[in-house]
Amino acid sequence: MSRHSRRSPNLSDDLVTTILLKLPVESLLRFKVVNKSWCYEIKSPEFIMLQINESSSDINRQKILLISSKVIPSWGLEYNMLGFTMSSAEASSLNVNSQVMSLEPPLPVFSFDFSYPLMSSCNGLLCMIYSHIIVLWNPAIKKYKMIPKPDHYMSQRANINNYESTLYGFAYDSVTEDYKVVATLVINAKDSNYIVGMYSVNNRSWRKIGTIPDGYRLFDQNSVSLYGTINMMATNSVQENGSSTFNKFAIISLFVADKKFIVTPVPLEYCGNHMKLSNFANRLCVSMFVEMEFLVCWLEKNGEIGWTWTNVMRVSTLGSLIGNHGHLDDIICVKKNGNILWRKTDGNFLEYNVRKEEVTEFTLSEIPPTADLSILYAESLACLKIPWE
Repeated sequence: MSRHSRRSPNLSDDLVTTILLKLPVESLLRFKVVNKSWCYEIKSPEFIMLQINESSSDINRQKILLISSKVIPSWGLEYNMLGFTMSSAEASSLNVNSQVMSLEPPLPVFSFDFSYPLMSSCNGLLCMIYSHIIVLWNPAIKKYKMIPKPDHYMSQRANINNYESTLYGFAYDSVTEDYKVVATLVINAKDSNYIVGMYSVNNRSWRKIGTIPDGYRLFDQNSVSLYGTINMMATNSVQENGSSTFNKFAIISLFVADKKFIVTPVPLEYCGNHMKLSNFANRLCVSMFVEMEFLVCWLEKNGEIGWTWTNVMRVSTLGSLIGNHGHLDDIICVKKNGNILWRKTDGNFLEYNVRKEEVTEFTLSEIPPTADLSILYAESLACLKIPWE
């Protein structure tokens, strides 16, 4: 046996695996050349899934991807182009001294487009949708895969000529070990008319799977992937005086393995303004403003019957707390220590210290104040079973 293939006599296989799981992806890629056994371990599907679970469940290992845009005049074209730049940083430790890394988009076309991108994250893979292209991208290993858009297939199957927009989701089906992209064609949002299709990465094909449950109108925001489900915020229409009003809220979850929709109502006391669904370290959360408070409500997966509400964090948000800090744009994450990180509309960041009940505002000079989109993701070794581009 060569010295390059020997394990250290002082380290058991389990201990080596435990140590490797704590390392960032960049180090794991380098350590594949240490010896054959390490390379075999790191490339094995079992280790990759362990690494995904380890990094996804630890908020300290999650990154925030920020996409910034600027208008670029396009002479001779009907619309101006948008130029995009991407950057990432550690989410949980984000502060004024954070290191910000610039990211190269997987395709040059992502640097210029007519519309803002849509993003979903699952297992360290990012599903990026621009106006005319869908790409699955793992920024940690710098690999990507293009997939066809559903427009032509879905419109033919639904026998429609026009639709308002398309909402997307992205999840991993552990039953078939397959990644699924879900496209929801918004035929008429006012009338809650939707058609849902699913793309199988393994089978390389789109398939119509049904419609959103009757009477629900989806929020125009990114869906959230967790435990084989794609979750969307929605409002429920209620008939009053001969007309429909939307005053009840719910989470609509699509279980991708069996293609079933489950509706989890939002309790009335949690209903408020600026409601957003998020995934913080493998925890499904709904954040919202309710009267004088900001609420973050956690949910726990309850088998195949949806989600159960488990905990609520209440934070005073008006007056002296954030009233002097301007308008908030979006919540980024709840850190492991319980602190809440927000993004402001002017591009600055706010961190609320739960224990001290204090707010700190800071700016990252490397991130343009025009950052339009942010999404959390965990670096992973996840790869698809089809060849990368």
